[in-house]
Amino acid sequence: MINILAILKRFHLQILFGVLVFAGLVLTIQQNNYQRTKFINSANAISGGTYATIYHIEEYFNLREVNTELQKENAELRSQLVTSLKKVNGEYFTINDTLYNQKYIYRVGEVISNSYTKPNNYITLNLGSDDGIIEEMGVISPSGVVGIVGAVSANFSTVISFLHPKTSISCKLKSSGVSGFLKWDNQDISMAVINDIPITTQIQEGDSILTSGHSSVFPAGIFMGTIESSESDLDNQMQRVMVRLNIDYSSLNKVYVVENLFKSELNSLHNKEKELDD
Repeated sequence: MINILAILKRFHLQILFGVLVFAGLVLTIQQNNYQRTKFINSANAISGGTYATIYHIEEYFNLREVNTELQKENAELRSQLVTSLKKVNGEYFTINDTLYNQKYIYRVGEVISNSYTKPNNYITLNLGSDDGIIEEMGVISPSGVVGIVGAVSANFSTVISFLHPKTSISCKLKSSGVSGFLKWDNQDISMAVINDIPITTQIQEGDSILTSGHSSVFPAGIFMGTIESSESDLDNQMQRVMVRLNIDYSSLNKVYVVENLFKSELNSLHNKEKELDD
């Protein structure tokens, strides 16, 4: 208390000056329309700027939640795409038509570890068997194919990355529809190769490479990359096509795990086909 009184005694002139200035401003603003208008406009500008700054700060901290909601919404929308539906009967359809059954389900997963500089690369997701994940499900991102689920625990799963020698993706050239198998070139994480394109196929640089849909793992039409160059193997009557991948494997974050609801039926049919050959 003594300290406060000492401060007031020492700075009483400055305090009195400030009070008089404030009182003068108040009287001026109240008695004059021009000054009052200017004050209100200035106060609105300051408060508006302050609120805008606070809003942007809150918006920044809410980005993670917003992104998560967008990923879930994208998964639901992907599940409603024509490529995620199977026609039961008829030639024409709408998305809500009962002539279609759901074919693919997409689950949003988060990458918690990712290797991309090794000869054999793997990715760990925060989804496991408790989330409906099983082995051999496909994993994609908005930019392309990520890999295939190789092992599953209750809460996590290991994905065999596309950047792995054992991974090959059935693909096709957009311009011609010719199919082949896309594999990582084992060197550059941005490059892949197709080794089995017939020599008679016309190759166009810049042509898009899409998933073919011939496997039971990935839907058709997923954009993988573009043709950068090609070279002919006259001995085997094949062409080697170099593809620049669309996806950046070094910055994976959110992914989609793809479940093909008809996979068991397809696998059962393929096993019967093998029995026919025996």
